[in-house]
Amino acid sequence: MKIEITEKDIKNGNPCDSEACAVSLALSRHFKTNAVSTSVSKNGVDIRVNDQPYFVDENDRKKVINFIFDFDNLEFDDATPPKPITFELNQ
Repeated sequence: MKIEITEKDIKNGNPCDSEACAVSLALSRHFKTNAVSTSVSKNGVDIRVNDQPYFVDENDRKKVINFIFDFDNLEFDDATPPKPITFELNQ
């Protein structure tokens, strides 16, 4: 399934908040639930929706990790917000 992170998700998301970051807001909108979390681990991107694991497609993994890194750096005043992205998510 295709997940789109929009400008609105980036504007309304909270950096370093696994349940309210831009990726989680996009997932919440797509799945129509607030029971989501997103984090980066040594294995890639960990996504849970309604307590079920989902996986970023291998072809998009690096793009999503880079997006999360850039988004989390918005905590710093001189950081530039990342651009919206779309990625494939698998269960």
